[in-house]
Amino acid sequence: MTRLLDMGVDDYLLTSTVQALVGQRLVRTLCRHCRRAEAAAPDLIERLGLDRLTAERPIRLWEAPGCAACSGFHGRTSILEVLMVSDAIRQLVLHRAEAREIERQAVAEGMRTMKVHGLVKALAGETTIAEVLRATRDG
Repeated sequence: MTRLLDMGVDDYLLTSTVQALVGQRLVRTLCRHCRRAEAAAPDLIERLGLDRLTAERPIRLWEAPGCAACSGFHGRTSILEVLMVSDAIRQLVLHRAEAREIERQAVAEGMRTMKVHGLVKALAGETTIAEVLRATRDG
């Protein structure tokens, strides 16, 4: 929302017409032939809140050393966040709230951030934590 405002779109047009916004980044997908899981380091689990994202214990993270079919990765997958524009979000936009405040409200309303979606994919063995952090610029 804030990017559209920065581009000069009038706030009343945004709030009256936009129903949802989708953000997307691409991350490399781990090779299915050579990927392997290892137990996640306790400090990483705590720092990223991984224990809240999976019931699996021990928490495992995936890497791929590379094989004859790949260099560790094969293809790409998307990580997404979908912001549904609620009345509360509309009010924040009209009052020119900062992006962090809009994100906080969206998360409170149930939005899963791009980073969280990426971490879930990393826990499932689709990509790595490093790829998620690189794509979400938290790395």
